Amino acid sequence: MKRAFLLAGLIALLLASLTPALAQKKQVSSADADAVAELLAAGSTTVTLGDLVMDERFNNSPDWEDFEGDHSSGVQADGVYRISVNGSYYTWQTGGDSLTDVVIQAETQQNSKVLNNSYGVICRGDGDGNGYFFQIAGDGFFSIFKQTDPDEGLVPVVDWETSKFINQGRDNNHIIAVCVSDYLALYANGRLLAEANDSDLDEGFVGLTAGAFDDGNVDVSFDNLAVWEASGGKGSKNGGANLRVEHYNGEPDAVIAELRQLGLVPKGGSLLFQEDRAFFNGQGNFFTPLARRSPNTNIVMAGELNFSIGNLDEYEQCSLTARIGTNAAGDATTYVDVVLTNAGELGVIDRFSERADANIGLADGVYDISQPVHLLFVLIGDRINVFANGELALADFAVEERAGTYGISLIGKGPRAQCEGKNVWVYQFG
Repeated sequence: MKRAFLLAGLIALLLASLTPALAQKKQVSSADADAVAELLAAGSTTVTLGDLVMDERFNNSPDWEDFEGDHSSGVQADGVYRISVNGSYYTWQTGGDSLTDVVIQAETQQNSKVLNNSYGVICRGDGDGNGYFFQIAGDGFFSIFKQTDPDEGLVPVVDWETSKFINQGRDNNHIIAVCVSDYLALYANGRLLAEANDSDLDEGFVGLTAGAFDDGNVDVSFDNLAVWEASGGKGSKNGGANLRVEHYNGEPDAVIAELRQLGLVPKGGSLLFQEDRAFFNGQGNFFTPLARRSPNTNIVMAGELNFSIGNLDEYEQCSLTARIGTNAAGDATTYVDVVLTNAGELGVIDRFSERADANIGLADGVYDISQPVHLLFVLIGDRINVFANGELALADFAVEERAGTYGISLIGKGPRAQCEGKNVWVYQFG
């Protein structure tokens, strides 16, 4: 994780040295808006661009004031806005009119050598430094922070993580920040880095920010700032289109880092177990218990399922199972199954009661079960999100909130039926 901010930011005032413009000046076109709208389709929440309300090229704009203080400064000159910070501080500057739901686009150029820094854009800011801070860093980190009380300083919404898509050192980066309803998202260089939901701030100014750490320094130029009004937020897209986990078959820490960037899991947590192989075979309804003494409510579970069909004429299923409750004989009486059927269907079965009908959800499409299918599901509170081979197949399906254990389960109708899981693991959140 990246280091925390050390001291509160300073609003200050004029930089002596200036920098050439980052790019040739041009007005934002409909093609620019179309490209941003296409990029935003990668997010889990629908966002629609509205009117362009700021097209800033920093040519002596009255909306952006110069400032200089003991540890930070900013100046508008040569077609850029340049911010410098020395020591363990961060600073900001806001401009334009107060807005509510926006999408912000900016080009940045790091001029200084030190990598341990932060810089980016702000939405819903004010003169006291409150707002949502969308930041990247010279060493390839990114974050979303908020400030609602200057005395408390910045608080992470998405804590510092690293990305290979951020250009490091003295290089330029293209940043897009989304602030629509309670939905927040950060993109860099055409890639979605982080999503989250937070409703503490609902209106304010667009801003620019930079910070230095460990008594270092940062010098960054901002250019081609565009701001659109936007609408959307408040809920995921139907079917979770375009939402994907790239490391779905990788190590648990890499998967959890991606899910955290997508805003699907909270901070913290720990790996509960990781099994190389677990299976059951034969005719009947069985499960192989895993970590039976460690029931949890909020978990991520993953594994590669290999399903050998025993009978094509009768229903069979191979499942990863969580929230298992058992009776005195050790039989599973309640559970949440993420199932593959012998017809190639993918679904969720929430058997929350022995006496009531289960909640059942079915994903679109059919899967080739002659090949391994990599399942990954996030079970938090009363919702489950299911990924198959990295793609979100079932989004925000409602389940009953309760604790339970885990397993591999099989309903087999022929002697050759087998459900085998490889690299099966569970990550738990308190």
